[in-house]
Amino acid sequence: MIGLVAAGLALVVVAVVGVAVLTGGDGGGGGETPAEELKVGQIAGGAEARPGTDGSLTMTRPGVERPLVEVYEDFACPPCGKFDRMIDPVLKELAVAGKAKVVYRPMVVFSKGLEPMYGNSLRAASAMRCMTDGARWLAYQDALYEHQPASEHTKGYATADLISYAAPLGITGDTFETCVKEQQRAPAVLEASRGYISDGVQGTPSVRVDGRPLSSSEVGTADQVRAAIESRG
Repeated sequence: MIGLVAAGLALVVVAVVGVAVLTGGDGGGGGETPAEELKVGQIAGGAEARPGTDGSLTMTRPGVERPLVEVYEDFACPPCGKFDRMIDPVLKELAVAGKAKVVYRPMVVFSKGLEPMYGNSLRAASAMRCMTDGARWLAYQDALYEHQPASEHTKGYATADLISYAAPLGITGDTFETCVKEQQRAPAVLEASRGYISDGVQGTPSVRVDGRPLSSSEVGTADQVRAAIESRG
């Protein structure tokens, strides 16, 4: 694992990690969220939050397709938490204003066996996939970052805690709890992560605008991210 620092923001980069995730033995597909279980949520201002069967969450006003902003994140990656707090308000503002289509793509960037990071990441991303309500998806993402392990070397995201974070959002019941406890979405999370890495994602946090990865000089501040997005609008 190689650490890069750009404008004070560390970036977890996949080197050997990427190979390990791609060849990990945690099973192939399966664990996909049935489309009929997914619910589109409404964001104040007219935008929608649409969870996808691939584990992503799309935030946009109806009819807006460009610029397409894709955010690749790993909940166990401390820089991702810092990055989310910096750019999430900007992304929501742009989506509500109809100036961007934003897609969050949770993934596992740490290699199997690299503990506790790998386990933290997989449990959190799997729990995120158990969240089928779009509006609550965004709130649960905030909760995951709020309770993020202090460092890559701190064990966290116990399944009981992941369940408790959802309760204030009105998500309770056996279906969600069983999904989280049994990590039912873990195979799908790993499959998506392998796909992202194969597609060229080299680390987290990472942002693409209309398929082009933003450079370190474009993600150092919220204003830089906004400018990079609006220049493609």
